[in-house]
Amino acid sequence: IFPDRFATTGQYRHHADATEWAWSSDWRDPVARGPDAMTQIYGGDLDGITRQLHHLVDLGVGGVYLTPVFPARSNHRYDVTTFDQVDPILGGDDALVRLSDAARSAGLRVMTDLTLNHTGSHHDWFLAAQGDQSSTEADFYHFNGHPDDYESWLGVTSLPKLDHRSTELRRRLYDGPDSVVARYLRAPFDMAGWRIDVANMTGRRGLIDLNHEVARIARATVDAVDPERWLLAEHFFDASRDASGDGWHGVMNYAGVTRPIASWLGSFTALEAFMAGPGQPPRDGVQMARTMDAVRASLPWQVTMASMSLLGSHDTARWRTMATSDDAALLGFGLLMSLPGTPAFFYGDEIGLTGSTSEQARRPMPWDRSEWDARFLDWYRQLVALRNREAALRTGGFRWVDVGPDALVFLRETADSRLLIRAARASTAPLDVSTAHLGAV
Repeated sequence: IFPDRFATTGQYRHHADATEWAWSSDWRDPVARGPDAMTQIYGGDLDGITRQLHHLVDLGVGGVYLTPVFPARSNHRYDVTTFDQVDPILGGDDALVRLSDAARSAGLRVMTDLTLNHTGSHHDWFLAAQGDQSSTEADFYHFNGHPDDYESWLGVTSLPKLDHRSTELRRRLYDGPDSVVARYLRAPFDMAGWRIDVANMTGRRGLIDLNHEVARIARATVDAVDPERWLLAEHFFDASRDASGDGWHGVMNYAGVTRPIASWLGSFTALEAFMAGPGQPPRDGVQMARTMDAVRASLPWQVTMASMSLLGSHDTARWRTMATSDDAALLGFGLLMSLPGTPAFFYGDEIGLTGSTSEQARRPMPWDRSEWDARFLDWYRQLVALRNREAALRTGGFRWVDVGPDALVFLRETADSRLLIRAARASTAPLDVSTAHLGAV
């Protein structure tokens, strides 16, 4: 059901209207740019996205995924300070409701982002925990020595790690009808699901491993509201241990889609900036197909189909920059739209935006159409329409027909329809395929 609803999800972050601000020590104060400005923030809000929904309707996408909308001290908002409201700088609760209502009227759905692994160090809960060692909230975190020695995400002290052994933490955050997870799925917000940040780290510290338990409880909470809502886990690596099908519906499929395609169609130099860590070694088509098979075989089919297939995101360089050429970038999107899974693309990919790092990739969406690449826009629109039209691309099975270093041929098929797809990065010899092999009558 998810590939139908989210068949062509576009990620649109909250940079809607590009009013440029500088950042002072008080991050909320827009100040004149100067030598003391540390970075930049932008004045976009949720109503800005609402005003541009016609662009998404024109593209034919099924939904919108937003990075976090809760108040925080950073522009990325993964250091949330409270789950009780939508950040007023984005327009507050009412703006999220307006966006959700307008999207539903336009045939779209909206989902957003939640971190179950950590909060910000200025979160209400963490301040209470630091203030009183005997408080209920003190059990929400891993303190080595109260109040300032605590476990945090990758040692970043502004992101204290949550301790899921606390029953009260679970109740407040993801367990049951009064939790954060349930609240924003119900009216008036009516979010279509959650993307769970750093899900592979959640509930894990040393010998403590509650990851599966967190996933199953959160899934039960989501299902109790509506079993058709989406619970998606961020996972950069091998997700086979964490995605058994009874917890997260799916994962962000970097391992089974993003990296294999990038290794076949991407520049190694560009891929070194793909994410933190080493670059992705280049692969030929045979190696790429084997990688995809290995990842797909390690996951239940329903998890593969409910996993987000993507070429890039807010955590990567832009796909067009990573690709060896514009033709390769367009070919990559063709693969994305025809492989099993739930395809998503980052805002602006459809107009050919570039960026060699994740920070460069997060620049605001330019709404001046003279800056858009019409070739990219037309290609994206055509392939989204094809996927929306062909049930085999959304829900069908998958099998290879022929795999070579420079070209791949495969089938997507249902009981009623069958599509033969060829993706080639170079000219190859003609291929003869038996109709019997294709299953033709």
